[in-house]
Amino acid sequence: MLLDQQGIARFAQRHLMPDTVRVTREADGEVLDPESGALVPVDRLVVHSGQAGLYGHQERIRSRGGAEGAWVHEVRPGYRMLLPLSAPELCEGDEVRVVEARDVQAVGRTYRVTALPEVSSFPVLRTVWLEEHNREATA
Repeated sequence: MLLDQQGIARFAQRHLMPDTVRVTREADGEVLDPESGALVPVDRLVVHSGQAGLYGHQERIRSRGGAEGAWVHEVRPGYRMLLPLSAPELCEGDEVRVVEARDVQAVGRTYRVTALPEVSSFPVLRTVWLEEHNREATA
């Protein structure tokens, strides 16, 4: 039996991407503010606005720490974001803001893309690695 790549992609989108995110990127240049007459930075460019899935991931790392230079074991929280294949390629440093989520505490959180998206010989979704950037408290 052959695998239906598009069917698997639709399944992944339906069941693994319950959240809505907005991904923005720094834009170069300045524009003239007509009210003040001053040059102001250009607004961030919206790269993707739509469906995604955010999943926590812990990574264990070893690093040298302290004055003695001894090896220290750390556990760092990381995040994996799943995107549809139709989403544009993201770049390191892009900002991800959670707009809607099943977990209401996730709404308003921002993340930074830390690595280029993974690719596959049988692509059904995009996987992007993130680190948490900022958290807004919601009442």
